[in-house]
Amino acid sequence: RILKSKRPHKYIKMSIEEFKLVTAKTYKNQAIFFLNAFWAEYSDDAEIVWEYVQTMVRLDGENGADGCELDEFWSHKFLEEQGETLTVIAMRNKLREIDLDSNGQMALIEYLVSKYDQTVEELLSRPQGTNEALEKANKALEDVNREIQSIEKKKSQLEEQSNASGIKGMRAKAELAQLLSEDPTELNKRLITAGAAVRKAQKMGDLAAQGSLWWVTRELEEAKKYKPRGGLKSNFNN
Repeated sequence: RILKSKRPHKYIKMSIEEFKLVTAKTYKNQAIFFLNAFWAEYSDDAEIVWEYVQTMVRLDGENGADGCELDEFWSHKFLEEQGETLTVIAMRNKLREIDLDSNGQMALIEYLVSKYDQTVEELLSRPQGTNEALEKANKALEDVNREIQSIEKKKSQLEEQSNASGIKGMRAKAELAQLLSEDPTELNKRLITAGAAVRKAQKMGDLAAQGSLWWVTRELEEAKKYKPRGGLKSNFNN
């Protein structure tokens, strides 16, 4: 198994415990952790890793973007969607191989370590950088995401209310039409702030945070695509 090492047993146990802290992170943050660690090797696959996150969030019906691992059934579905069509027995063997902490679940970081033939020891030995500019960029993107979620919540409420009969339903339909057609001023303001924060973070050039930097840039790109009429295309900033 990938956790095997020539290091003392005590060191291996510490590595497993440290690795469990990583598997407890959200899918997004597991992806960022991996990209920070192996940016030099796999930066060209950053968009692929982004899509892995979107897929796991979609398959995790219970926790969504707040989730961190899939059970056997949904892990099987995830692997199928990656073109890994195996028999049930072969799939279970594959999942046992990927499940590095042996808890019967598949975290994204476990899949990535297995897919790219890396080791937990090497993963944990790589630096995880951050800086004030990057943290501010993340905060600005959180503000953008909150505003988008607020718009989506209001839209959902109006859509439900518009099904009502009489004046109440007509009023809701009119408000919904206005929401879908108007320029989201507050969101635009927050996008401008986030854009400036991301550009500032890009100038810092922290080599140990290249995965984080790519991610905030990608999230900003996704946020700019958002329109109330179209809704959310991806899960981001969670």
